[in-house]
Amino acid sequence: MYKKNKFILLTAIFTVLLFIITFMIKPVFVHASDNTSNTKTSSTQSTESSNRYSTFNLADIDVAVTISNDLVTFTQNVTSNNSYLEKIGAEDVEQLRALMKVNNIYLEIIPKDEVLYEILVSGKDAPQNYINFNEMDKDTLESQFQHYVDTWANISNDSVTETITNSFIDTLNGTNYYVTDITSVANNDVTIYVRKYYTIMQGKAVSFAIQTNQSELTQDMKNQLKEIVNTAEYKDIQKSWRDTPFYTEILSTVLSLLLPIVILSLITYLTIRASKKKKRI
Repeated sequence: MYKKNKFILLTAIFTVLLFIITFMIKPVFVHASDNTSNTKTSSTQSTESSNRYSTFNLADIDVAVTISNDLVTFTQNVTSNNSYLEKIGAEDVEQLRALMKVNNIYLEIIPKDEVLYEILVSGKDAPQNYINFNEMDKDTLESQFQHYVDTWANISNDSVTETITNSFIDTLNGTNYYVTDITSVANNDVTIYVRKYYTIMQGKAVSFAIQTNQSELTQDMKNQLKEIVNTAEYKDIQKSWRDTPFYTEILSTVLSLLLPIVILSLITYLTIRASKKKKRI
């Protein structure tokens, strides 16, 4: 009886540890349709109970974005046990995290099935003397927009040639954006088609871009990007001490090791219990 109670106690302890670790890894819940301001959340993934959408609070650029769970997402805290890394050709997760950091990319989004496009959410501190787009009057906004287009209209260097083929100002969810369609031709003759939404809010220059190497950006792809941009909320977001790749990687590894132990313990306990019942019979 003592041994049996001891085994049950150990199994309970393992289960509690599993619950605690799972809770620590699992981000704060945020409902996708909840418009309540939340300034105390970290830049980690948050899932709603319906499992239809996930909200990402990107503390470094003070923006929250809601993404359909039909899509695959990568953050700068992506771990090595992410099953979708092969889809983007990432053999080394540390290299992927480094590339995202160097290019100021905070979210990379791809389809779950065939990767026909990717969406990148990036940002950094806004240039000096630039004010938030929503604080500009119409004339200033349009003047700055023309300067923006002229600056990026034609870029050519040893590695790539980029041309803006279309541009306009759009307002989504109360935020003004400069929108550009870009054709990019690399030196290996690969052509990439890009649509980018750009804004300055909260003192941050934030971009949402979709790109494909197909024959063109389809209307469905453009709508997919617009739907994501339309969810963007610009607000002060406090960065959590848990928001580091090291923390996420370690806890993910511990969880992956602990879960089989708990399952094995439960199976062993149930087997012993069933065996004892048979003996009594």
